[in-house]
Amino acid sequence: MFEHARLKLTLWYLTIIMLVSGFFSLIVYRGFTKELGRGFRTQALHAVPGRIFVPLHSRFSRILPFVIYPDEIPPEEVYEIINLAKRRFTLQLFIINSGILVLAGTAGYFLAGKTLQPIEDMVDEQKRFVADASHELRTPLTAIKSEVEVALRDKKLNLKDAKTLLTSNLQEVDKMKNFFDYLLSLSRYESNGKDLPMAAVDLTQVFKQAVRRNEPLAKEKKIDIKENLAKVIVKGHSEGLTELISILINNAVKYSPEGKNISLITRKAGKRAVIEVKDQGVGISQKDLPHIFDRFYRADVSRNKTKTDGYGLGLAIAKSIVDMHKGEIKVESKSDKGSSFTIILPA
Repeated sequence: MFEHARLKLTLWYLTIIMLVSGFFSLIVYRGFTKELGRGFRTQALHAVPGRIFVPLHSRFSRILPFVIYPDEIPPEEVYEIINLAKRRFTLQLFIINSGILVLAGTAGYFLAGKTLQPIEDMVDEQKRFVADASHELRTPLTAIKSEVEVALRDKKLNLKDAKTLLTSNLQEVDKMKNFFDYLLSLSRYESNGKDLPMAAVDLTQVFKQAVRRNEPLAKEKKIDIKENLAKVIVKGHSEGLTELISILINNAVKYSPEGKNISLITRKAGKRAVIEVKDQGVGISQKDLPHIFDRFYRADVSRNKTKTDGYGLGLAIAKSIVDMHKGEIKVESKSDKGSSFTIILPA
């Protein structure tokens, strides 16, 4: 599809360029022929002894002789010379325009590819997004469908079994709801938060809210969250920053063995705010590091040892929130030794 569009766009580029080139070639040809006739006529007038030649045109009109000058009538004895010069000049213009056609076609094809590349990447990304989202939705829907079909075929189904079935189905529905919540968050922040209000935000308060969200899971895994929070004020969206820190803390807790520590640090470095979230978890392999902020990407080796649920959208949302705040997010990690996420925001 894009190759066809590229050829069509190249053809449009080529058409426009050749129309412009042909127009200017016509003007040059007209100017050349008129100046050629005028030159021979002037030469013939000067050849008459005692005749004074008076220019008929102003200095300004000489700038565009092919537009302003009337057709000059040269002497008959030079017609053949003039026609030969016209043919040679026409051939030169044809050669030049042929060269322009080849160069313009090559350059136009290259430029069309560059122009369409971002669109092609966007379409490919949307296709992957639809495929991945469909896969994530198919899993809980398949589970619900299978359980219901089995229950309907069971003639001995009692109230207790029905409640168990409904409870399982409700869990799958909750998974789909969480998935849609992730998608909505991703959509909102990937649009750079154009409609989200920005205000002065105290990062200490942001961290406290994010920690409260993740305290139940941290207590369940006996993970100690250590805070070293300096008072730093940034201009941002409070809810978005809270979700950003909550995602990082949640990942740190999920991928850390029981009894480990998580460190939360905020500090100011010049005119920038630095945020760090460090864990002692399973870490991220080097081959996975370049992709962890991609949508639906989940490391399938070290981090899957923990058997945690997820959609591969959390870090993509985190990256979108950081981008929305004109910041930068970096990660350092080693397998089985833990990860360290660093966020730098304008303060």
